Amino acid sequence: MKKTIGIDLGTSNSVIAFKDTAVKIIRNKENEELTRSCIGLRKDEILVGRTAYQLLKTDPINTILSVKRLMGGAIKDKMVQDMIESPYYKYGITPLKGGTDDAVAVILGGKQYTPEQLNSEILKKLKRDAEEKLGDEVTHAVITVPAYFTEKQKNATRIAAQLAGLKVQKLLSEPTAAAIAYGVDNLKAGDARTVLIYDFGGGTFDLSILNIVDGQYIEAGTGGDRWLGGDDIDRKLQALVYEKVSKKYHIDNIENLVNQLSDKKRFLFEGEMRIQTESAKIQLSSALSADIYIDNILEDENEEEIDVEVTITRDEFEKITKPFIERSIELIDNLLKEVGYDISMIDNILLVGGTSCIPLIKQMLSQKYGSDKIKVSEKPMLAIAEGAGILSNRLGDEYEPPINGGIAVADISYSTNHNYFIELKDDYDRIIEKQMPLPFNTTRNYKTTVNNQKVVKVGIYSDVENGEKTRQTFGFFAIEEDLPKGSDIVLDITLSIDEIFEVKAYPKTNKSKSKNIVLGRGNKDSKTLEFLSNSLEKIMNGDFTEAQRDYFFKSAKKEIEQINNIGTDNYDSEKWDEIGTTIFTSFEQAERVADSVDEDQLTMLFATILLNEYSDLIKTEDFNRMRSLLSQAKNDDDPLLKFQSMQKLKELTDEYPILITLFTVKMSSDSAAKENPSDAHRLLQMHDQIVNHFRNGRKEQAFSLLDEAIELRDKYSSGDILKGSIHLGKP
Repeated sequence: MKKTIGIDLGTSNSVIAFKDTAVKIIRNKENEELTRSCIGLRKDEILVGRTAYQLLKTDPINTILSVKRLMGGAIKDKMVQDMIESPYYKYGITPLKGGTDDAVAVILGGKQYTPEQLNSEILKKLKRDAEEKLGDEVTHAVITVPAYFTEKQKNATRIAAQLAGLKVQKLLSEPTAAAIAYGVDNLKAGDARTVLIYDFGGGTFDLSILNIVDGQYIEAGTGGDRWLGGDDIDRKLQALVYEKVSKKYHIDNIENLVNQLSDKKRFLFEGEMRIQTESAKIQLSSALSADIYIDNILEDENEEEIDVEVTITRDEFEKITKPFIERSIELIDNLLKEVGYDISMIDNILLVGGTSCIPLIKQMLSQKYGSDKIKVSEKPMLAIAEGAGILSNRLGDEYEPPINGGIAVADISYSTNHNYFIELKDDYDRIIEKQMPLPFNTTRNYKTTVNNQKVVKVGIYSDVENGEKTRQTFGFFAIEEDLPKGSDIVLDITLSIDEIFEVKAYPKTNKSKSKNIVLGRGNKDSKTLEFLSNSLEKIMNGDFTEAQRDYFFKSAKKEIEQINNIGTDNYDSEKWDEIGTTIFTSFEQAERVADSVDEDQLTMLFATILLNEYSDLIKTEDFNRMRSLLSQAKNDDDPLLKFQSMQKLKELTDEYPILITLFTVKMSSDSAAKENPSDAHRLLQMHDQIVNHFRNGRKEQAFSLLDEAIELRDKYSSGDILKGSIHLGKP
């Protein structure tokens, strides 16, 4: 029988749990309960776990830590930029090739990987280790995520699981998972508790208030800070060590000395520093002091050795830790205020997560809320995985209710973690408030902003980043009817219990025209959707004729239908490249359309180009039909027959916009030859290579090279860029 497991996919460490008669932690292949959430590269082999972590001392550039912090992130996010600038993270963090500013990539072995791909490597190891210990295939899992994860981050976690070959039974909030483990272990039938889960992990800080009774878990509210974690304390502790060494040896800037070391010595020193400061942090949870020794590596300007021999006292450690704990208490008070709870309504504050083992946390929380309320989980590092394992069993096919009055997880009621908004032409409309029960559905009426509006952009935003509205996802739908300005458009919006969006749209007067909107996820899909957005804004707000707009809208509507047929899971399909190039070509063609006569001439020109230049890339039946229609369009004396032939010819040439764009690359070499013969030669070379790729079925390589060719072509034939808006208006 295939197995289901619970996974705590942590920033620093990950844990696997499994439940049959009792919940148990599955040790990994190395016989450890905790698997380091670390990915490394040794030669061409991707390593995960402890062996990858040890590479910090020899190859930190190819040792990926805390990648969970980048899940669902955007290169433009302030916190992502902070990671890029921080010397603490040695690996490369860059914009994603083929993506947008809403995505991010990590460099490993000189290649780009998405955070989802790297997290999938961690999940693959966890899956393999579980299968080895359980002696059976593992197909499904409950995977925990921070309570403060956004819709975009949760979707990224789903993608990582899919890449790892796991079907997600549920994305479970980490604090709720801890509460499940706590509740099942400590509550009896008929008992009721209101528990605040305080989850201070390696990369995130999460809060959740839950009402628990007879196996029912009701989320009253969630909060926290996705950029607050034990990693931040590690960095402060390392800064304290540097400060002590600088003072002892009268060094102005110890980081300069570190940077002047050879790569081999610098990697060794920084790796040892990171490992030992983390170890010291753990020691100081039980000891009054911890020592850090790093000998025979660091040197001063005179090449004399500087031995790092530093003792960190509990008092010093608590001084640097206190601001982080104060921030966590501030977040508790904010959450209580949001949900309208007084602290007297909370029976217990349960501490979980590795960082919560720091004694000062319990001390400060006790001083603030009373020592009788504070409970430290017996298994602070394992409780989240255990809760996931319990729920995974509950959702599995082999689940059997407990006998003899035992308590089991009966049901969980979830709530939203953020405020969400729809972007309008001049404003934002809040569609979902924080702390609303999930799943949540709402319908909203909005207004078209121009006569006969054919395409509408739906942008969903959140205020997760310090109240600043940031885009989570977006998509488009096409309006078939000719509607006057101010017509009602209905958006039917659902946020699932996993906080994943589904959006449908239709004119209020015709619900039968309801369409699902494919929402972008930051990769190839978002790049194409972004290009569509920019093209629509230019065509709607620039100096274009009605004929030009009509020409482009017809193509845009067709491509939106293609997008809706791709589906939500194929975010990286090569079909997105093809659609993007088609949109690009349609925009270029629209710029050349002056009136109906010119459009006819353009159609015949396109047909001639296709027949003469790319006959082997056109379907045989299309080639023969195109040749026949072109002849009829040129020679027919009957105006009606001529018109019909032209319409059919246009429909046919519209099937091959990519080849028309490819021809413009070839033609631009003439302009380039006058200014830069080298570029002219390169354009012709790229044209021939792209044709060859298409002939041999290498579409991905063809589209990638075509993007590069278009960029070079535009140096010698570029148009004006005009900005505008394509949003719906207020209700």
